[in-house]
Amino acid sequence: MKRKRSDKSKYKHQTTGDHCTCAAYVAEIMCLRNAEHKNTGSLPYKFWNKKPWDWTFKRQLVVATRLIKNHGEEALVKAIHSPELKGVFSLNHRKVIGIINKYALIVAQDSDKKQDLKLKENAVSRKKTFGKKSQLNRLRSIDLHGEEEE
Repeated sequence: MKRKRSDKSKYKHQTTGDHCTCAAYVAEIMCLRNAEHKNTGSLPYKFWNKKPWDWTFKRQLVVATRLIKNHGEEALVKAIHSPELKGVFSLNHRKVIGIINKYALIVAQDSDKKQDLKLKENAVSRKKTFGKKSQLNRLRSIDLHGEEEE
């Protein structure tokens, strides 16, 4: 039975296409990188239930859950996809925490910038047309210029 998308399961497994939690998504990426590094071929369907990958997946899942709790989902996912962690095959690597801290700061700065944006009141924008003006646009411009003169 496929898992439905929810707030907790907004990511997708790369091997099955089912929705999963962020920790499972990150753990799967680490297992896929590890399999590629060891040159064992592609992982089987639902590899986390099969030997020898079940133990590896569970360890990565536990570490990913701890990292999400400390640093947040967005920072972890950005760090995993970053070029600095391309050659890392386990979340227990010594470089991981430092890089996730760096991306957590970036995420915090981005969220601060988003909160600082203010909307202009009475802001009006229109789609600009190219070429000839239509009759309706001519009437609008006459109305606008007529109101300014009064």
